[in-house]
Amino acid sequence: MGISVGGIVSGIDTDDMITKLVAAARMPQNVMKTQLSDTESLKTAYETLSAKMDDLTTAIEAIDTADEMRSTTSTSSDDSFVGITATGAAVAGRYTVEVTALASEATSISDAVADSTTLGTVAEGTFSVTYAGTTTTLTLDSTNSSLEGLCDEINDNVAGVTAYIMDTGDATTPYRLVITGDDTGAANTLTLDTSGLTGVGSVPTFTEMSAPQDAALTVNGIAITSADNDVDGVVTGMTFNLNDITTEPIVIKVADDTATTVANVKAFVDAYNTVRSYVNAHRAWDSDAGIKGEFVGEATIISMMQGFQTVLSAEYKTGASYTGLSSIGISTQQDGTLELDEDVLTAALEDAPDEVTNLFETDAGGLGDKFKAILDLYNNEDKSSVSVVAGKNVVTLGGILTDRMAAIDDQISDMNDSIDAFDLRMDAYEARLKKTFTAMEIALGKLQDAQSQLTALLPSTDSDSSS
Repeated sequence: MGISVGGIVSGIDTDDMITKLVAAARMPQNVMKTQLSDTESLKTAYETLSAKMDDLTTAIEAIDTADEMRSTTSTSSDDSFVGITATGAAVAGRYTVEVTALASEATSISDAVADSTTLGTVAEGTFSVTYAGTTTTLTLDSTNSSLEGLCDEINDNVAGVTAYIMDTGDATTPYRLVITGDDTGAANTLTLDTSGLTGVGSVPTFTEMSAPQDAALTVNGIAITSADNDVDGVVTGMTFNLNDITTEPIVIKVADDTATTVANVKAFVDAYNTVRSYVNAHRAWDSDAGIKGEFVGEATIISMMQGFQTVLSAEYKTGASYTGLSSIGISTQQDGTLELDEDVLTAALEDAPDEVTNLFETDAGGLGDKFKAILDLYNNEDKSSVSVVAGKNVVTLGGILTDRMAAIDDQISDMNDSIDAFDLRMDAYEARLKKTFTAMEIALGKLQDAQSQLTALLPSTDSDSSS
């Protein structure tokens, strides 16, 4: 850096002069830093908006199917016998259920032995397991010819079957091998063939403890069988959970839950209003007050909100009476936010629930489809990319907001590089100024020294010497 003499000869405060010159030269960088700060604020605004749009996506997806849009409540007169799970597709009504048999799985157990781990205690050879019509043949040899070895072979190789060693606590022969099917239902039979175990050792004998069977029940007097104790598909939107054989009819009641549906629609309205209000706040501009929101002039934001508004105000061919948001009590306010009249929506749901459902349902050609398309177009988390396929460039489009944020990231990176480069130029400029002023001070010092020497050589002009 060199030595600065700081105006010691000239009397000029060169350090202060250098500081001011460098500060003046840095003025363009100050503008750059302000632009960087504004760009970073814009990035933060986009990131926050994207998160709010994620919440909006969650809200619309909570009402975009018939099951979700049409909520129901369901009760059982005694769920220790029969429980009930109902979706929005269930038809409201009263159902009686009687259970005469529960579905069960096949289980077999071996005779008891004194030792479960010693090799050679089970005869070597082949052991076959046939489960649900599929046969698997296992081989026992000197490495696994024990009850535990057979158990491991079954668990490792036979799909749909579980085996385990049971310790009964008997004083002499406590160990038994239990083999059970994983699935209930009469079709899931279990057959064990020990005829291939011909080597030295004992051949286990198996006893069937329970045979596989289907559940048997009646729903409103109609006989039904099921391989599972959770019986679905018998009545649309309903699953009967069979827990015990009944001694009297169990009454299942299903009712429409309009209040929950209204709450879910309100959650969508609130989520949209959160996005809209955030955009409004960050598009505010008042030159007199010095207010300029981050989204002022952002064409991406303008086009996205126009797209939302178009979808929200449109009419759809999804019903006869309820074809748009205004018909179900949702109106657009002056600031672009939505307002929900819950009484109007409740009346629409009670009058024509299918039409209201179709308005929001995916693949029904209504608002739900169009609204989610805009969300995906703008807030898809993937960035656009270009790949080469068969020698041709193929463009894969990502989310518009995602691409905009990526572009902003690139701007921020470039700005930081420019600011860093400017710092280097200012450091060099400051070093040159110090070198220049130091040289000046040294030159002035030499001149003063020469002047002193010349003065000493001149004859004296003292008035006393002439008298």
